[in-house]
Amino acid sequence: MTDAKPHNRDKNYRIKSDSLFLKALGVSNDAGDVKPNMYGKYRQVCRFVEIFIERIERTQAVKQKRVKVLDIGSGKGYLTFAMYDQLAQAGLNPKIDGVDTRSDMVDLCNQAAQASGFENLAFHNLKAEDFVQGYYDAIIALHACDTATDDALFYGIKSKSKLIVCAPCCQHEVLVDLQKSETASRKFISHGLFLQKQADLITDNSRVMLLRSQGYQVDVIDFVSTEHTQKNTLITAIKNSKPSAKYLEQYEAYKKAFGFNGIKLEALMREAGLIRSE
Repeated sequence: MTDAKPHNRDKNYRIKSDSLFLKALGVSNDAGDVKPNMYGKYRQVCRFVEIFIERIERTQAVKQKRVKVLDIGSGKGYLTFAMYDQLAQAGLNPKIDGVDTRSDMVDLCNQAAQASGFENLAFHNLKAEDFVQGYYDAIIALHACDTATDDALFYGIKSKSKLIVCAPCCQHEVLVDLQKSETASRKFISHGLFLQKQADLITDNSRVMLLRSQGYQVDVIDFVSTEHTQKNTLITAIKNSKPSAKYLEQYEAYKKAFGFNGIKLEALMREAGLIRSE
């Protein structure tokens, strides 16, 4: 016998389906039941906040009077609202800013924040580089396309944020180098799809090394994919030690082995003096 009421499955999830913000965002109906076509999104939101809260609790941010979070490319704000809701329930007095270049999404989210009573949640119609100022305990960038992920990672590294969470997608930078590469590994890959997958792996692995070089403990896990992308790699980084040159040495060897020139995050770190130019 099938479950005719999807909301009966909600009891095991962190966020209750009748939460006011889920209604404001159209995930749940007026009765507090998750809409059938939104159950995938609801599941994704619950999985994300489970990961996020577990990570933020491992940082010193939980000892503060306020936790500040920046969501770069916040979109419709499902995850942004969920973070605010869960931080508030944990008594961590959140202040969250979301930035997005789509004015219609920003307007919708600000209206939903007001309707939900989330006083310290605000959305801004700007590019991230035109907005971000000052320190945030956590930097979030989910499905930031191509090198936009590097921009988000760099902001977190530069400001020494306690937690950085990103889900990269649509990566092309390294692919261009691999197409020209004459390394042994390249010679055995003739299919374009396989080369793209390798480029994605190389890019994300490079990001992991560069994050570790700045004293971050990094985890790479599977995340629930969205309707917009099937890519579900989630990189989480917690600041817990001093910078270490050994990871930069590994990264340089990695570039030579696979025949690519580097990624944007490296260039940004060099410009900021976080990596000494040779």
